[in-house]
Amino acid sequence: MEVISWNDFTNGSIKEMGSVSITIGVFDGIHKGHQYIFSNIVNDKYKKSVVITFKNNPRIFFNDKSYPGDLFSIKQKLETLSSLGIDIVILIDFSYNFSKLTGKEFLNLIADNCEINHILLGDNFRCGHNGMTTSYEAVEILKSKNVKVIIQDMTYLDNQLISSTLIRKAILGGNLEKAKNMLERVYSLDIADIPQIVRDETIIIETKNIKQVLPPQGHYVVRIGSSTEMQVSNIKLNALEIVIPLQKMEKLDFIKFIQEEGR
Repeated sequence: MEVISWNDFTNGSIKEMGSVSITIGVFDGIHKGHQYIFSNIVNDKYKKSVVITFKNNPRIFFNDKSYPGDLFSIKQKLETLSSLGIDIVILIDFSYNFSKLTGKEFLNLIADNCEINHILLGDNFRCGHNGMTTSYEAVEILKSKNVKVIIQDMTYLDNQLISSTLIRKAILGGNLEKAKNMLERVYSLDIADIPQIVRDETIIIETKNIKQVLPPQGHYVVRIGSSTEMQVSNIKLNALEIVIPLQKMEKLDFIKFIQEEGR
């Protein structure tokens, strides 16, 4: 999988590549609904599949105090997109100047810098300044460019719309099984690049250094380790830190919520 910056893309880096199928979105967590969209753009082996997404959630740029955290690190996002067969990722480093683009300007930049077979958008897609442009408006905007826009119906689980927001809510509430069903994988913290403090026979990770959303304070059964060596262990999570038995690790896969802190 090739990762290209938005600046390189708008300078024509894939313009001569031939016909591509595109989808656009934040895609935090890459849940069941996202995966269905991706499967539809990788189905045609004669066209390159392209995902246009963000290096960081725009809500972080705007310092949204209500935002509880990411579901994925950028490393997890790119690894998952690669595993799903995506050919090219256009990575937007959200900025003040980018935030001022209207939806029409943004979509026209995409259409002008590659040969599009079609664009697949989720029903709840929004883009442009203040998210004012909807997927249905994108259909009309790109019609003048002779670009076909397909709007994908949303995905539901137990009559609830699957969304990154709903998954964050499940994790914050300690409902890891519900989060797992929507993500189609256990919820995992990427801690490979986070400082780890050795204290007695434990490793301490300070929660202030974690950008991903955290489940409630308490005790958890987790898988700890690296991509080649994993083991099941118990950890303790409180407001300030995660306390982990001393061992080499790169990620934590949350398996089970045992009890709340202080009980």
